Amino acid sequence: MKINLSLLIFLILSILYISFGYGVTISNDSVTNIDQITALDLMHRSSHFGFHLLGIIFYLLFSKLFGLSAVTSIEIMLAILSAAGAAALYQIVLKKFNNTSQAIITVIIYAFASGVFRFSCQVEYIILVPSLGILSLYFYSKGQYLIAGIVLGLGLLTSVLLVLFIPIFLMFTSLKEILKKENIIFAISIITVFLAVNIFTYRETISGNWSYGGEFDFYKEAFGKINFLRPASIYIYGYIRSFNIVIFLLPLIFYFLYKFNKELFYILLITILIHLPFAIPEARYGGYQMTAYPILAISAGYFLSNLFKKKKYIVQLIILFYIIINIFIVLSERSFFRDLKETYVQMNNNLENKSVLIVYQAIKPIKNIYAPDLQVYNVLSDYQNELAKIDGYVPIDLAEVITKNDTIYVLESGVSIPDDYLKLLVSQFTKNQGAKVKGFGLEKVLAMDPLLQMEKLRGYPLDVYRLTRGQK
Repeated sequence: MKINLSLLIFLILSILYISFGYGVTISNDSVTNIDQITALDLMHRSSHFGFHLLGIIFYLLFSKLFGLSAVTSIEIMLAILSAAGAAALYQIVLKKFNNTSQAIITVIIYAFASGVFRFSCQVEYIILVPSLGILSLYFYSKGQYLIAGIVLGLGLLTSVLLVLFIPIFLMFTSLKEILKKENIIFAISIITVFLAVNIFTYRETISGNWSYGGEFDFYKEAFGKINFLRPASIYIYGYIRSFNIVIFLLPLIFYFLYKFNKELFYILLITILIHLPFAIPEARYGGYQMTAYPILAISAGYFLSNLFKKKKYIVQLIILFYIIINIFIVLSERSFFRDLKETYVQMNNNLENKSVLIVYQAIKPIKNIYAPDLQVYNVLSDYQNELAKIDGYVPIDLAEVITKNDTIYVLESGVSIPDDYLKLLVSQFTKNQGAKVKGFGLEKVLAMDPLLQMEKLRGYPLDVYRLTRGQK
């Protein structure tokens, strides 16, 4: 019996992503998105319209048929669409290069990149951006230009940064053919879908809380307040984290492509160059660079499959290490977020109502879902406070909170385990502009009142401290 590799890839990755995402805490943005999806509100955050449309469909489907929660429904949606994108990538490479081993290597590099892996298990829109881009490219490669345009339009309604993905379409066309009938159909269908929604969300799209215009102004001002090393280091950090071994092969990949496949060389080069300005001033582990991941994976797959013919065991070793490293990173992070969720729940059950809890995680999941009985305050770095002020944020006066309460609790969690040491290294290059690592929260709070006496509480998965007022 002939095995359908595309279906097998889809099933394996769907199960893998769903399994890794189960039972973890959700992020601040996730709470906002879930609230909007359960309210069936499509228009408020129009810059993520595609995500909310698909989210509402899956929420209604899985909640009505299987009684699943909104969070679980969205987790399933993201896992399925990410796996579908990887399966489509397999078909794209197979059609372009007619090489099964190259297609399989490409999918492994893309699907196991820790950035893709991570966001496939997390209730955020980000993984939909490359996934919808790949699905659009798949339909385009099959000559289904109208469907390809509709899917890409939906992707642009998920994040306008999907425009950075467009150079990869040159794999199946050229600049000389840009005015061909097929490409005109493709372009018109994209524009029609994109404008059809934005006509109804014009105010929100241009000037609303989550508008493109508002985000542009935010990042424009933010860039003026940072040193030039920060976006560069975050950009490098994001790619090293997700592509680890592959990123160190890039010089060899570029050389090999220049020598043997100029078309792929120029597509990769253009993609890298247009992504450089978008190393935005947030440590999102390459989340906003994922539109470059597919062409990076295709290029690495092309190089490694050719190397495989001569150095079979070296390629096998590279792929094996690549898979192990990325699974370790994501598994460690998943374990951390499960521990974080369990710590929230235990504190809500163990501490008295209205106890004061200071954290340096985003506080919306704690306040809205896991620990609604606690007074939760968020401590930020000086740099983050400055950035937050751009968006009209007025920081909590933690010194006043500490002064008014004889007993407070601090959750000293660290962020993004196992990346604390790497983030510390990054922070040294960015002049302490805000990598939040283990020790950050406790140090900040104790600096506000040196007379606080510290006691570490037992029985929690992560470090929880009770701070009480000492004698003056």
